[in-house]
Order: sequence, then C-alpha cells, then structure tokens
Amino acid sequence: MWWIPFAFTACDIDSKWCSTAYWATESAGKIGTVVVLAISCFFYTIRIESKRQKLKVFLKSFLVLGTLLSGIAFINEHITKEAIGIPRPSHIFITQNSFPVISLDSIYKVSEDARKVLLKNIIKSDSIRFAAIDTKILNHWEEEAGYSFPSGHSFNAFLLATVLAFSLYHSRSKLARATYVLPLFWAFLVAVSRVAIGAHSALDVSFGAALGLLVGHLFLYIDYTRSLITERDQTQNRALV
Repeated sequence: MWWIPFAFTACDIDSKWCSTAYWATESAGKIGTVVVLAISCFFYTIRIESKRQKLKVFLKSFLVLGTLLSGIAFINEHITKEAIGIPRPSHIFITQNSFPVISLDSIYKVSEDARKVLLKNIIKSDSIRFAAIDTKILNHWEEEAGYSFPSGHSFNAFLLATVLAFSLYHSRSKLARATYVLPLFWAFLVAVSRVAIGAHSALDVSFGAALGLLVGHLFLYIDYTRSLITERDQTQNRALV
C-alpha cells in the first residue's frame, strides 16, 4: 500500500475496479460488518458438537464482539478522530476542486451533519469538475464527513478476519483449514479499497489494520477475554481448544 499509488485509482465512472473497491468498502461498513460478524461467530463455534452449546457460544461471541466493535467505533469517530484531526483525502480533493475555492479548514468548523450538506452542495454546484467520478463514490464522500485517522473500516475488517481465520484454521475440515488466509485477503482488499476510493491514506488504513489485528489477537488468546465467550472446561463441547 505504501509502495504502490492506490490513492483515487477506483473513482472513475463505470470502472470495474471502482465497483469492486466500492463493494469491498461496503463489506466492512455498517451492514457488511454485521454480516461478517455473524459469519465469524458461526465459524467460531464450528468445533462444538452440541447444538445448544453452539447457539450459546454464538450468541455470546456475537454480543461481545458486537459490543467491542460498536464501542471502539464510537470512540474512534467521536474522540480519536476529532482529537487528531487529520482531514480525509476526499475532503481535500473536493475543496481543491470547488469553485469558488473553499478552504479545507472552513468545512471542519461546522458540525458533521452540516458538513455532509456542505460537501453535497459543493459537488452538485459544479457537476462538470466531478463528472468523471462515479456517483457511488461521490455519495460515499458526502456521507463520510468525519476526520480520517485511523480507518474504522480497516479496523473492523482485520479484527473480524483474525477471528474468522483463527476459526477456520482450527476447524476439523481440511478444506476450511486450507482457506484460513482468505479472510485476511478480504481484510487487505478492504484496506486497499479505502485508499483507492480516496476515503483514507495508507497511514490511516495501516494503523486501523494493526489495531484490528492487535484487538483480534487479544480477543482470541487472553484467557479472560476468551472466558467471556466459552467456558474453560474439559468437555468435548468446549470451543476451539
């Protein structure tokens, strides 16, 4: 990501790469995260034979991981990003191509809701300058009106990919074990997509990915964290021993 210039490479209208990057981004958005969370929690219970215990562990893991993701997302959006205050690449691009030119600082002086309206008005007021950019990407730029660092999408993707990869690797199925790297490839694609559509810089996604990997490993390997999900007993129904 640092060596190859991905920035703004997936913004061209009717581009296949643009559509791929957009849907990769959406797969780690609000709805996509819930879907991948459910899949990750399902595979986390894959070695449990008892249906009742499987359901119990699924619900507990879904609740714990969901709460963790929601809590960190809230802190990231309302505290961390606001404190660090790094503007999004898309906001820089929009203000530099606005007419008349609007200073970047001025858009961050208003609330986030007002910022969404302002960004939308800038884009609509000069459709010629933004005509080459895919509408899906423009709409995404309008909705993501907060600061840039770190990337929440990359954090979500790498946290869930860590849990899912762990679960597949410890599966009884040889086929599942052979595919344990695929979740990490998906997470990497999400991170690339965030840079490619101009939503983040390589620094943003690198930090978000590292944080996601760290929290994912803490979730899986610290005894106290794992005890929130599965009981540490000697029965054959314990999860992922």
